[in-house]
Amino acid sequence: MNSSSHSKLYPLILVNFQFFLLGFVWNLANVLVALFQETFDLNNFETSALTSISFLAFFVISYPARLFINRYKTVTTIVTGCMLAAMGLLVFVPGALLMSYPFFLAGVFIMFSGATFLQVACNPYVRALGPDKSAASRINFSQGLGATGAFLTSYVAGGFILKLFKDDPFQGIVWFYLTLTVLYAGLGLLIRKAHMPVNPNETVQEKAVDRSSADNKKSAWSYRHFRTGFIVLLLYMGAEAVLYQLMTPYFMEEAPIDKARAVDISGLLFLGLMIGRLGGAGMLLRVNPGRLIGWFGALAGLLVIISMATHGYVAIYSITLTGFFISIMFATIFSLSVDGLGRFTNEASSYLVMAISGGFFVPLLFGLAADYMSLKTSLVIVLIPLLLASWYGFFGARKKVPR
Repeated sequence: MNSSSHSKLYPLILVNFQFFLLGFVWNLANVLVALFQETFDLNNFETSALTSISFLAFFVISYPARLFINRYKTVTTIVTGCMLAAMGLLVFVPGALLMSYPFFLAGVFIMFSGATFLQVACNPYVRALGPDKSAASRINFSQGLGATGAFLTSYVAGGFILKLFKDDPFQGIVWFYLTLTVLYAGLGLLIRKAHMPVNPNETVQEKAVDRSSADNKKSAWSYRHFRTGFIVLLLYMGAEAVLYQLMTPYFMEEAPIDKARAVDISGLLFLGLMIGRLGGAGMLLRVNPGRLIGWFGALAGLLVIISMATHGYVAIYSITLTGFFISIMFATIFSLSVDGLGRFTNEASSYLVMAISGGFFVPLLFGLAADYMSLKTSLVIVLIPLLLASWYGFFGARKKVPR
């Protein structure tokens, strides 16, 4: 290992641990959603707000995060994201003590505001620290660590809150979220003190080279494959949010199981997500990323159709299997959308993080449809974005000459 690689090792371990921790807290709504629905007597639309408001943060905060990273650069943005996340997690403590659903919603919004800062900074940061041809692989590996955290959430958080504190799960929330607050704040301090590598896209030399070769391009929106990728990612992230965080009520409807068992089964979805992302990091070094998205999106759509057409455990496990096939979607669509954008990469990244806000709009539509029809019928709202993602992989990601 040369001195340059050695100097990057510890900082990149910290950044990748951030992905792991972010994945862990990302899936907490899946653990709590059935508990909140029962305790606060929520309908499907009100329940979906727990998921939707987290993604609303991406819509509201992504542009301020872009302005922040342009002024204060990558490392300060990452530290700020960690501290915001810690503040949001801390709000869950008075929420649990006061038994207040609005407090929980406020905590989710603040926590995911921090997550927005982290996504804006960390995805292009990981992509920039290496050759372009392996960029999708690097992002998928980092996101794979996030999937590992999400997989563990179902069992660690579910076991702690719903099993260890089964007589008083809100007391479990107090201790669990206090622990997470300390972890996130501590990570932010460690990153602040570490000698983090400079993001190559932020150097004067890189900007000068980009300008000399791209003076005729006004913004990221000049690129067709980016514009299309933004729309596809916006819709896809909504479908992903439904699959990740609103399936435990569906599982309980399909089979006679309790909340803890439904959460345990949902962990299989995240197991597939973890295997797919970590394995996908290797596959993407050898397979065309667009084609892989195309086939994986089509197979995920087929599994949703099977769940809609069946009942019981077949319907449940066909949904959990989608975890493997959607595993590479976000990171690879992200990477394909910013491919070849040069000095517009950070700008494009902030807009793609804004596209995560699809997780606000689509789950609300899903919840509304479920209240008027059924959870099973509403899965068509998940199916359509998966098929669009498949189309983008096969056809939409092909770069054309900018306008």
